Amino acid sequence: MLQKFFYALYTTFIAFFDKAKPQQVPLALYKQSIFNPVGLWTFAAALGLGLTFYYLFNGSQLAPLNQLKWYRRPHWLLTLLLAAGLGAWLAYYIGISLGAAPEPYLRYFIVVNALVAGLWFGLGSVLVKRWSTQASSTPF
Repeated sequence: MLQKFFYALYTTFIAFFDKAKPQQVPLALYKQSIFNPVGLWTFAAALGLGLTFYYLFNGSQLAPLNQLKWYRRPHWLLTLLLAAGLGAWLAYYIGISLGAAPEPYLRYFIVVNALVAGLWFGLGSVLVKRWSTQASSTPF
């Protein structure tokens, strides 16, 4: 089920960038071996960064970190960029280690996974921010 979800998610977004015909790209390799682990690791990393931002840096139990005022919008944007960068790195590293060739399709996949990581981080922020003591109004 997750394999179908990640396959649909990634192929839909990659289609916006890549105009190559599907038979030119080894989609079976991506569908069976790459999309699922990259999607799961990206989701976990983005959620972990969200929890770190809202609870570790902005939790009431860590008063010295609260004095740094890391609950502001620029810090949230930096964490969003970190999530996107981590998503891009995960797509590259896992893709290459599982046999993907460094071709244009992999580059599009890296860009799409960076966008997906930002999306997961944003959605996770909306879900967990209400329980944060300092950053309950960050980013909006």
